[in-house]
Parts: sequence; structure tokens; C-alpha cells
Amino acid sequence: MDRTKTVIWGLFMSILPLNMSCTTDKDKSGMQHGGATPTYNILQDREDRLLVELPNRMIVAAQQLHMAPVVSVYSVVKTGSIYEQQASPGHGSGLSHFLEHLVSGGSTTNRTEAESTATLAQMGARTNASTSLDKVRYYINTTSEHTATAVELMSDWLANCTIGQREYARERDVIQREFEMGRGDPMRIFWKLTQRARFTRHPARHPTIGYLDQFLKISRDDIYAFYKQMYAPNNIVFVVVGDINKQQVIDQVAALWADVPSRPLPEIRFPVEPRLDEPRQILAAVDIKRPRIRLIWPGTQLAASGDFELDVLAEILGKGEASRLVQVVRDQERAVNRIDAYNASFTWGPGMFGIDADIADIQPDPTKPLFSAEQAIEFSKEIILDQIHRIRTEGITAEELARAKRQILADVVAGGQTVHALAGQLSSDLAGMGDPDYTAHYAQKVQKMTAEQVVAVAKQFLDPNRVSMITLVPLEPGQQQTPIERLFDEPISSGEPIQTINLDNAVIADQVRKKLTAVQDDVPAIHIDPIQKHVLPNGMRVLIGRSTLVPVVAIELIQLGGLLGDEVGREGLAGAIGSMRRRGTTTRSAQEIAEEVDQLGATLSTSGRINSSATQAFCFKEDLPQVMEIVGDVVLNPTFPAGEWQKMQPRLLAAIDRQTDRWYGELRHHFLPAFFGDSPMAYTSLGRREAVAQFTVEDLGQTYQETLAAEEMVLAVFGDIDPVQVLELAERHFNSLPAKGISQFEPGRPSVPAPNVIQAKTPKELAAVHIGFGPATTYRSADYPVLEVLANVFDRFPSGWLTEQLRGEGEGLAYAVHSIQRSGLVPGYFEITFNANAQKVTDALGRTVSVVERAKNELVSDQTLADAKSAVLTSALLRRQSNRQRAQQAALDEIYGLGFDHTTRYMEQVNSVDAQLLRSVAQKYLTNPVIVVLTHRAYPPDELIMAAGSLMPSPSSD
Repeated sequence: MDRTKTVIWGLFMSILPLNMSCTTDKDKSGMQHGGATPTYNILQDREDRLLVELPNRMIVAAQQLHMAPVVSVYSVVKTGSIYEQQASPGHGSGLSHFLEHLVSGGSTTNRTEAESTATLAQMGARTNASTSLDKVRYYINTTSEHTATAVELMSDWLANCTIGQREYARERDVIQREFEMGRGDPMRIFWKLTQRARFTRHPARHPTIGYLDQFLKISRDDIYAFYKQMYAPNNIVFVVVGDINKQQVIDQVAALWADVPSRPLPEIRFPVEPRLDEPRQILAAVDIKRPRIRLIWPGTQLAASGDFELDVLAEILGKGEASRLVQVVRDQERAVNRIDAYNASFTWGPGMFGIDADIADIQPDPTKPLFSAEQAIEFSKEIILDQIHRIRTEGITAEELARAKRQILADVVAGGQTVHALAGQLSSDLAGMGDPDYTAHYAQKVQKMTAEQVVAVAKQFLDPNRVSMITLVPLEPGQQQTPIERLFDEPISSGEPIQTINLDNAVIADQVRKKLTAVQDDVPAIHIDPIQKHVLPNGMRVLIGRSTLVPVVAIELIQLGGLLGDEVGREGLAGAIGSMRRRGTTTRSAQEIAEEVDQLGATLSTSGRINSSATQAFCFKEDLPQVMEIVGDVVLNPTFPAGEWQKMQPRLLAAIDRQTDRWYGELRHHFLPAFFGDSPMAYTSLGRREAVAQFTVEDLGQTYQETLAAEEMVLAVFGDIDPVQVLELAERHFNSLPAKGISQFEPGRPSVPAPNVIQAKTPKELAAVHIGFGPATTYRSADYPVLEVLANVFDRFPSGWLTEQLRGEGEGLAYAVHSIQRSGLVPGYFEITFNANAQKVTDALGRTVSVVERAKNELVSDQTLADAKSAVLTSALLRRQSNRQRAQQAALDEIYGLGFDHTTRYMEQVNSVDAQLLRSVAQKYLTNPVIVVLTHRAYPPDELIMAAGSLMPSPSSD
């Protein structure tokens, strides 16, 4: 099979214009279609990609990527919340989002919703959809043998949806659960407030989901009319990426859409957003532990003048450990725990340049009290704006510019290694910019940028008189969250500036014809070699995987330990050690490490996980020797400087506090100690707050040196490499590691949990349930793959027994639903989690109980079992595509004693699962439930216990 480079090689190619008409009688799909032999205009035809325009002006791209036997079928419809003004009931209703729920997996003129769900299940597909301000995206990820089925199914949804009354009513309920979840999610609140701070006239000020009162006005006929108006083929971009035959895919899509005509699209007219000349301030109280601020300036349109320079400014200011805001605001001034800068530009109009910061506990003078929240916010804002002022007045350094360019190039080159990522990138580039290689061309243009251009754009856009600030502050005791009021649109006044948008794909086709330049088809073939395993004299195992797909390398060094290795009372020590290993060595300071890594456009992270500790790096292939030397340095020679720990320790404590800001983290905060008792597993990898607050640098250094053991380490290096060179580098940098540690890793087994129902009160206006059964399996258990199958019997959206009970049958009781097994080197638990209407929690819990009892008492049907196994296998393949994914999976499988080549055996184990085994495993492990109900209202305890029903043990009699 020919293996050719993907779209990202556009960085290194020249391209020839192609525009020709093609008539073909090839149709390998086996799908039924009517009409004459399909015709289309070829916009681009290169060895790995075919891009065409159908007669109905649908844009279709087929991109070959032969890394794994998987495919992503990905479609973009150019509709979203800003394009709803001409439809009933208009802006603020969330029509596009509601329609997305109904189209994805819905009934069509060719199949019922149940048949659509069954087809997805038989493919083992991973599918979902999302709505933004201006686009709705749909995808089906599956194995390549199901390409034709996935293409036909996606086409059927987009062209033939019927939107039945029952589906309309159910999804209306489900979206109300999403509204409820959003009211308790600080990040969703943050974004909604950002929209209204940035926009006062433009419809982008309205939330994508809409306002609840306006949403409830949408009738079934309203939404069907909107579907017929916006889901025209001339408003759709259809992309297929993976282990495919590009010609067969194009022929199939052309045939399926041959009888679907183009349709008139609405004329989109927006009021032009007025110029902002005075800062705006928005303040909201939400359920968080520390204040957060967002500073935003009006930006520019995607690819317009100044856009690329703003991207570079974001890199210089807030991307990477060597960036200005990280170095000064976080590390020197210790004013924030996290800080980031970004440029959000849109195809439909000017966006925003933003800086986000989580405010720290600030005490500039140790003899005086901490700043109040108001003082800390103002102090942080001032020093952030001072860094902006310095760039505007003093400029940027050559080193900063070179680093930013290298980082952007690295992001682009590494961005298309999975079929899903490449499909998303290609569809966005086409739908938004009319250029299939826009991302690659963008990176080329950034490389030509000068410092003078960047500073000029900073002066133009980052005016201190045009910055708005959105602030989230913690709730005071007894205080309610700040409600978000609905905004109303005023009619466009006479003489008001208007922006118009032409949605028709004819615009895209014209742009493609103009922008495609020329291809010299001299791209080298891709080579993917079998994984090599070597063992160094000290016992360290080295895994080497050569893949020339992209000129980058992923490094993964894993050591057994992590949270499981922490002693009782010192939970979080491994995490603290992991956070500090890159904060200084015997040869480099923390700043020198940051600058050296960022200058290469590389990444380096050190961390403590649950079962292991990790050192991860990513770099261009030519920088591998230098990056491997840095990796060796942070593994062998960390010094744990006291000054760096004084900076890091408060950030770790803030990260622990931040875990409960969102509802799922708050659920786990109550669940883990109830399930695991006094085991370290009662906490996340960040550990226990009180323990982390007491750690000293002596604790970190001594423990690290005592646990350093080459025999408990695996080094995986995957990418465009020379295997001989990699082995030489491994020997050079890691041969001196001790074979065994002074302290041996011996994880304890958690105790068996006592069944319990726990009610946890929250100020968040939502209700959610977290159930854990167990103890469950370990990675090495023969039952592990069986529980993976069971999890997919319960939940594989949009099918699965649990999904159907809570989202698919009757009233939609939940929005977020999932089941998963949490396993490791010691027994974990089988998890079920969902959010629900606070008034319907007991109903949802009762339905969940019925699903669990069904699994313990019934034999699954042959079809259900086959579907669940297919889903497990598809997920396994999708997780093993990029260099980073492959390196991490191979290293973890090896360190856990499964063998780096475990994937093949794992798939055999999954395929061997039968209905009898599945039921017996359900009976064995779906026991001892710990149930946490998180809600802002109180339930009578007996009511919850009654809802849990048969899951709870019968009370003993005297």
C-alpha cells in the first residue's frame, strides 16, 4: 500500500492549480442511489487527497492517512447561533444547537432512529456533534472497513432527517438538563459573560445554547423549517480522512448526493459591532475557590491584517514556561496560579485577544496580611497590563520572536497525526478559508514575520483604553450565583453599518481555485517500523518506534509509583516531586530549562500520576539529541530548589482547590474518600491538601533519590528517528541510573468499600450522581477486558442500555451520561455518572438500578455483545495513532507488565468475551456501591436509599 504524507507536508511543498471536470462510473460503496452517473469538478488531486465540488456545490474532500485501520467521516454545516435571525423564534433561541441534537443519529426518510443507532453500534463507532457560533460539526470515527457505511449514514442524517415529534420532545428535555448543567459550570458562565463583554450589537453576544425562555418557544415545525433552509448541500463541507481509497470515497459521496439539489440560502446581515473606546467591566459570583479574570481587547478577523501577529504576541506573552506573563506575573510576582494568552479570530468578523488568569493568594510583604480579593485582582491586572505596555513601548527580542515562530510551526506540524484531528483541521480550513492547506500556509507566513510588524500590531490592537475585564469571584456564605440575564436585540436602524455574509459553497470553490498553487509530487513515502525493545545494563527498558509520518518525535519515560507509592499521610508527594523536577537541575535553572525547551519549539513536562510518574517531551527530529539530554538532566539531576518550591507549592494547593470548581470534580471529591477510605487512592494524583501544604524540599529530594530505579522505568521514543541513534542516546544519558531504589514500590490494596448513599450539598444549581462499584479489576486481570465490554454495553453514545434509559426513552432525564471502569495496578471501581433534573434524580437513579440489575440477571443479545466489543476495539485503534499516543500506550503496557505489544492480545481477549462471561463478571463486580448525589436541594435520605433499591444491602434483623 502506498503511504504518502498528509496535508501538513504542505509546509514543505509547492502546489499546482487544478480545476477540471470529471465523469466517473465508479461506485465501490454498494450504496443505492438514483440519477445519472455522478459528475463533479476536481479542485485538487494529489497522491494522498482528492478535493471536489459536486454539481449541487457540496464541497467533498477525501484524505488518505494510513497510520492505522481507522477513518473519520466529518461534516461541517455553516450554521450556528449567529445565523438564526431569519428563523423563528430568532436569535437567542439556540435553534442550531437544538437541531444538532436531532440530526445526529435521528430518524430519516430511510431509517428510524433505532436503526441509525444500531448501525452505529455495529460499526463500533465513536460519534458526536457540536455547535459553535457559526458552524455545526458532526463526526463518525470508526474502523476503515466501515467507511462506506459511515459515509452513507452521515449523508442520510444531513440530507433526509425527518425530526419526529417524539425525538423533538425528548431532546427538548435533554437540552433543558444541559441548561441546568451550564448554570453550575463556571467555565460556561465565564464564556457567556465574555460574549456580552465583547459584543453589544453583534449576535455573537448571545449564547450558542440560547436562553431557556426563548428555547422553549421553538416548535417542531420551526426547527424542521430551519433544517430545510440551512442543511442544503451548498452549505455543507464533507470530509473523510483515514485508511481509505480516496477515489472510492468521492465516487460514493457524489452518488449519494446526486439527486439532492442546491437550495437558496438566507441572506445574512449583521449590524457591525461598534468600536469600543471605553473599558467594560463585568463581575459575577460563582462557586469557585479563587477569583479569575479575563482581559480582552477587540481583535481582528481570521487571516485579516494583524491576525497572525496577534497569534505571535499570544505565544510571546502567555504560551510556554519562558513566556513573559508566566515568567513575570506567575513566577516572579506570584500574583497568579495560572495564566494564558490567546488570539480568538473568526471567519465572520473580528474576534478578541485575551489573557486569562487564576488569581493567587498575594502577600507582597510577609509582615502584612494577604491582599483582599479586590486588591489581588487589581494588582494582577496592573502587572499584566505593564507587560503589554513594555511590548508596545520597548518591543520584543529576537529570541522571543524566534521562539514563538518555532512553537507555532511545531503545533502545526504535529497537529494532524490522527484521523479525527486531520479531518477537523481540513474541514475547518475549507469551510472557513476556502484553502485545504490554510493551516500549513499560515505557518509559512508566520515564519516570515518581523519584530517590527509584531510590535506595530501590539500598538494597534492592545490599547489600554479598549480592554474589557470579566471577573469571577467566589460566592460569599449564603450568597446565590449571579444570574445571567437575557439580552434583547434592537432592530437595525437606518444608516447603521451592516455586514453581509454569503454562505454558499460557490465562494469556497472560487477561493480554492485561486489559492491552490502547485504540487511537486516528490513527497517521500512514510515508513512505520515494528517496535524495537532493548534493555540497558541497569534494567531500564527502551522502546523504539520509527514513523516518518511527520518530522517530530515523542518521548515518554515512565516509572512505577505515583500516588500509589505515597505513604499514608503523604498523599500527593509523587505529584509534588513530578511538578518540581523541571524546576532546576545541577546544570540548569528553571528559567534556563524553560528558555531552552521553548526556543526549540519543543515541550517538556514532568508529573506524578496515579500508578506512575512520567517525563514527556516532544520535539522536531533534528533536536532529538538536545532534548534527550534535557530529559536525562531532569531525570538524573533535579535539585528541588527552595525558591522554586515556594512558587510551586501555592500553585499545587490552588490546583487542588480548583478541582471542585466544576460539578464532576466536586462529585469525585466526595466519592473517592468514601470509596477508598485511608488509601492514597482516596485522592486525585494532586494529593491531599493538608499533606501537600507540609512538604519541604528535603521531603521531595530525599524521596526522589530513594525511589529512583531503572528496573522500574520504561523509555519510549517514537517518531521520525534513527533507531541506532536513539539507543545510543538512551545509553549515554540513562546508563548511570541505579538499577534498584532504596525504597521499593509496593502498592497497598484498598479496603472493600461499605455500600452507602451520600448526599452532598452544592451552591451549583444542578444535580448529578456518581456511583462506584467494586473493588473492580486491575490492568493485569483477565476480567479487565470483560468490564471494558460491559462499560460499552451500558454507554456508547447514542446507544447503550444506560444511555437509552436516561437520554433515549421517554422523558430525557440526563444530558451527560457515562460508564467507565477505573482500574490500575490495584483494584479500582466501575463508575456510572450522570447529571439530572433536580426534581427527577430519584427517577434517574431508579432507571440506573434497572440497568445494573439487567446486566446481572440477563444474557445480552448476540448483537448487543458484538456492538459493545466492536466499540471497545475501535476505541483501542483510535487511541494508537499519533507518535505521542503510541509511545505512551507502549510504555504503559510495558511498565504494567502487559508487554509493549499487548494491543494484539488485548483485542483477542475482547473478542473472546461471551454473554455468560459478561453476566458473571457483572454479578462479581457490580457490588458494594458508593453513591454520591450532588445537588443544591436536600432530599430525604430514605427517598434516595429507596431509589437505589436492590443495589443496597438489605438491613439486617435483630
